[in-house]
Amino acid sequence: MRKILVPLQLWLKLMYGLKVRGQGRRESGGLLLCKQGESKVSKIVFYDQFDKSVSDSGIIEFKGAVFLFDFLAKENLEILADIHSHPTNNTSQSYSDMQHPIVRIKGHIAIIAPNYAKDFIMFPKHCSAYEFLGELSWRKFTKKENSIQISVF
Repeated sequence: MRKILVPLQLWLKLMYGLKVRGQGRRESGGLLLCKQGESKVSKIVFYDQFDKSVSDSGIIEFKGAVFLFDFLAKENLEILADIHSHPTNNTSQSYSDMQHPIVRIKGHIAIIAPNYAKDFIMFPKHCSAYEFLGELSWRKFTKKENSIQISVF
């Protein structure tokens, strides 16, 4: 089983950041970062920290990879997962999500939060998670499968 461990303070910062950036009317996103080879999130960053126009069209269009990878190298961090919000309770991947992954590395985890992350209380159980299999193929983690565990502690 793959685990992603998120300290409660960082999870709350993540959800608040998505909510504020989306303003209840557009998608927003961020990255869960960790030290090399770990599964505990040590830092949260948002797409707009590296690309100010990322949500201008209403959906995620990230063009800040060069700045992001410079930051990761400087901080000695790696991407554990990405997350972005959707406008409704539907956390299924859209065609755009499937065709334009933020990270195109086999095994990468993408998380989708519902309702532009504006719900008062939102935890990982309210989100969906997907694994990138390469060649624009994805696998959804189901609750029954128990293949991935996103835990807030």
